[in-house]
Amino acid sequence: MATKTIPLEEALPGMPLAAPVLDAGGGVLLPRGATLDEAVLASLRRREIAEVCVELPEPPPDQAVRELMRAAVEQRLRHLFRTAGDGPASRSLYQAVLDYRLEKLQ
Repeated sequence: MATKTIPLEEALPGMPLAAPVLDAGGGVLLPRGATLDEAVLASLRRREIAEVCVELPEPPPDQAVRELMRAAVEQRLRHLFRTAGDGPASRSLYQAVLDYRLEKLQ
């Protein structure tokens, strides 16, 4: 995931912190990985915290990249299943593993 330091005014509920939020004395107000919500944002405003470092979701790959990734997954699975035979159980397992791996690409 990408990280970005943003002004507190731009922070939205649901954003995970990529770095701890510290007070003026260096004490930890929120640990890395905490998820922002309305109450937390209000508390940070009261404490005059100016900015937070958040994790931003990766943009989805474009169609061409997805097709290349899909082809690589299929090629790897064909190699792994090369000696599994062509029975219904093998085909079913192959399809289940393929579906699982392709789901992870999205």
